[in-house]
Amino acid sequence: MHEFKGAIFDMDGTLLDSMPVWKRLTAGYLEQFGVHITQQEYAATEGLSQPEVAQFFIDRYPALPMDAQGLMDGMDELITARYASIAKPRAGVIPFLEGLRRRGVKMAVATLTARRHAEKALRDRDMMQYFDFMLTIEDVGVPKWKPDIYLISAERLGVTPDTCAVFEDAPYACTTAKRAGFYVCGVREPAYAAGEDELRASSDLVVEQSFDELTGKL
Repeated sequence: MHEFKGAIFDMDGTLLDSMPVWKRLTAGYLEQFGVHITQQEYAATEGLSQPEVAQFFIDRYPALPMDAQGLMDGMDELITARYASIAKPRAGVIPFLEGLRRRGVKMAVATLTARRHAEKALRDRDMMQYFDFMLTIEDVGVPKWKPDIYLISAERLGVTPDTCAVFEDAPYACTTAKRAGFYVCGVREPAYAAGEDELRASSDLVVEQSFDELTGKL
């Protein structure tokens, strides 16, 4: 068993089975304005923050009757409602967090989701109690293609990358964390099925279905 001093968790798809919250959300909202999002556009926005995604579509479709902030405001209520009705903790994650807390492991959340949504989603499920703090892209200013959010989280936890585990479902984010020197635990997520080979190549351990699988391994 590895003796880590710190652990950094992504939220959507890792702590919460919440990727369906985002599936076709932007597409469904924009269709009312005659915009039909393509697979290429989905690919182009992967890893971007909500403001960046909004600006991407405002720039791409100048006929839209709002600015980027207006697009985010329009989707805000939909996001809140979908988190409340769809998102749930990933299988086995609560007992796993309990176990890390008993071992004295310091924990943080590192997410691209806006703080107002991320904090509410975790507080509503009584999960914020396990974490020292949450960092979002609003705090660090760059997406997870760069390691900033992990390095800043580790520094705030008072640990070094080699004594800290990162838990992620996005294959590209696993690669980023691994290159930055962290121990990486990948979490299989159907939304990222096309990148599973990358996730496995970048991960020291992989959660196939439930965090219960990590018992005695981490």
